[in-house]
Amino acid sequence: MDDWHVGSFLKNIALLEMRAMARRAKPVEMWPSDDYVACIAWLADMCHNMPDVSLRRGGVRRISFRGARRERPFLYAWSVADPIGREWILDRLRREGIAWKPPGDALFRTRRGEVS
Repeated sequence: MDDWHVGSFLKNIALLEMRAMARRAKPVEMWPSDDYVACIAWLADMCHNMPDVSLRRGGVRRISFRGARRERPFLYAWSVADPIGREWILDRLRREGIAWKPPGDALFRTRRGEVS
């Protein structure tokens, strides 16, 4: 599955989990505290950075950060996800039997060429 479809899938799973947390007043199993409102906010923030197939646009490839993001649209979302977020992403895909390889962290570079 490509990054665009993975992002769309994960956003839909996140919406279902946020709805369940709001109704149960209990966070997802991997959240370190009982604060389900903080968990909902964390999940919404993480998913906000994910690519979505409905927003997919074509374009000219460039060798730059933007070019790398075109190559791997999930690059930014993966690079800013904390360890719990990365675990959530990989766990949800594994549960559904979806094969996906996360982008390498070395692809994400600042304008000065430093690895973030």
